Amino acid sequence: MSDQGAGGPQQPSDGGWQQVHNPPPPPGYGAGQQPPPGYVPPGYGPKGYGPPGYPPPYGVQAGLSPTAAAAISYLTFIPAIVMLVIEPYKRDNYVRFHAWQCIVLSGVSIVGGEVLKMLGHMGMWWMMAGIHAMFHIILFIFWLIAIIKASQGERYGIPIVGEIAENLTASVQV
Repeated sequence: MSDQGAGGPQQPSDGGWQQVHNPPPPPGYGAGQQPPPGYVPPGYGPKGYGPPGYPPPYGVQAGLSPTAAAAISYLTFIPAIVMLVIEPYKRDNYVRFHAWQCIVLSGVSIVGGEVLKMLGHMGMWWMMAGIHAMFHIILFIFWLIAIIKASQGERYGIPIVGEIAENLTASVQV
């Protein structure tokens, strides 16, 4: 007996070859006719793509969309730096703005937190601990708003930090 698989000749267990029939063609596609527009044979992926393992057709871009790259740049300052260095994101003003805003926001968080800690050591540590906590909660809320707006395609500037990021985006050209 022979193994039944995809079309083409198959070798049965007795060593001889025989023709296995292909699945029936789609409706409107018979002998000597062209397949209907948009017909993709089974196993060849979404409409417009070639066989598995081949690159996508011309005009289809690989990589992240600008909104995804901008949102990812907010995860920490490391992806923000990466977005400022690699192609094609370093040439996209939208991605660069959000990357710079994340870097500036990280700097504000670190410097502001250290200043508040030092002030807390000078006296009234319990009051400064509350201010320190509120400072970081406010920064977290701004960070959360910025990452959501970036993923939605909006160029949201955090007060003061956004202005600095705009200046850096405009002045530091790649």
